Amino acid sequence: MEPFNENEPLSYQPDSSVISTDLLSAATSAIGVAKRERKPALLSITTPFENTDPLAVLELLGKKDEFQYYWEHPDQSLAVAAGNKLHLLKARGPDRFSSISKKILSWQARTIEYAEFDHSLNGVFYMGGFSFFDQKARTQWNIFDAASFVIPEWIFVKDGKLCLLTLVTEINADDNAEDVCGNQLDKLEKLKNCIQTGIKGDIFVEGQQTPLEFQITEQPHEFRSWKESINNAKQLIRDSIFEKIVLARSLNIEATREITPTRLVNQLRKEYPSCYSFLVQISGSSAFIGSSPERLFSYRPSLILTEALAGSISRGKTATEDAILEKKLLNSKKDIEEHSYVVSAIREKLFDHAKELDMPEKPGIKKFSNVQHLYTPVSAWLNNRIDPFQLVELMHPTPAVGGYPSLNSNRYIQQFERFERGWYAGPVGWYNNRNRGEFLVAIRSGLIHKKRATFYAGCGIVADSDPDMEWDETKLKFIPMLSALKHG
Repeated sequence: MEPFNENEPLSYQPDSSVISTDLLSAATSAIGVAKRERKPALLSITTPFENTDPLAVLELLGKKDEFQYYWEHPDQSLAVAAGNKLHLLKARGPDRFSSISKKILSWQARTIEYAEFDHSLNGVFYMGGFSFFDQKARTQWNIFDAASFVIPEWIFVKDGKLCLLTLVTEINADDNAEDVCGNQLDKLEKLKNCIQTGIKGDIFVEGQQTPLEFQITEQPHEFRSWKESINNAKQLIRDSIFEKIVLARSLNIEATREITPTRLVNQLRKEYPSCYSFLVQISGSSAFIGSSPERLFSYRPSLILTEALAGSISRGKTATEDAILEKKLLNSKKDIEEHSYVVSAIREKLFDHAKELDMPEKPGIKKFSNVQHLYTPVSAWLNNRIDPFQLVELMHPTPAVGGYPSLNSNRYIQQFERFERGWYAGPVGWYNNRNRGEFLVAIRSGLIHKKRATFYAGCGIVADSDPDMEWDETKLKFIPMLSALKHG
């Protein structure tokens, strides 16, 4: 089956008698906004859809070298897919967060939304992320920039059993409201037909492929360099330059055939339902994917949910062994110290913005398929309206991926690491016009480009860290991506 082609001739003949009055009014309002502001406006149309997997929708509607986006947390029954870039918002430098926020606010002021019923996931979404550092990367990350957010042409949301399909279009001052409505309804019908035809079952014969074969390219003297970096970092800790630093390493992989990012994401979400599975392809053939256990925050205008996730140990092969390892982690001085820096940083960063901050005194355990972490959930009721991108700037990077104090530790990360982080460990997420949004910390992740992949894993270094044990911890954290790659 051919992917959705938006350039096919439109068959819909506008007829004001079958276009709803509310939709016609919305289109007229959008044209009015474009005239008044002397800039293009946006019109979105949201309609309910039958219960369908959004990842299947992305496979059916997504274009290979175009913008593609996927986000899912299976345990929370929320998934979002999107495609076709309507507008790309970019920024870099120390003001990148406020710059993206201003660009989004400008579009929000020029957006009219139509929906058959009200829901917090209706309408226009802004989807993308930020690199770990504020400068544009020079390597394979170049296309992602230091901050990139896309306004997609179509968005498919699954919230529990409710599915919503949204189509967004640009409106100009000289547009005709009836023509706009007719054209958009026709496109919407084509999208629906493409999805409904695709999920009937004949097109996934090509999915029966043999496991992907690949080879890991080891860097010469990598372990020796790793050990040297950790020992140097520990010396800086002893010198009181910082108390903790997070160091990562990369794994370069060459596959025997082109890797399909959606296949990896499909496997990741099945194996790690308690994690955020994500895919971001800004344009071209490079896709950033992962299965992150760490939420940066979930955003509502008066409430944010965040968490401290730091300190880890493997899972046991039996229930008894798993319980022994859990207790070992809860009693580990090194891991508790590492975790405490993250908790302290969250408390410090949110203190001035929260009228109430709720977090347990001691960490619990959060278990995943191959690893368990020390975990402290945090709820913050805000005392003032804070822009979500101000919040991203405030929270990033957490000591779980940067260090503590962050200003000192972050200066040394690039000195010790022998690769560009790009978007690895950066904030990736979405925000919509209903003031709802969510951002994750992009760990357990990798960059896919045709037959090549680069995976990333890191660990927190404190005074008691052992280089051999930290090396083993990164190997443990590579497992999710390496396991999923076999299905790529």
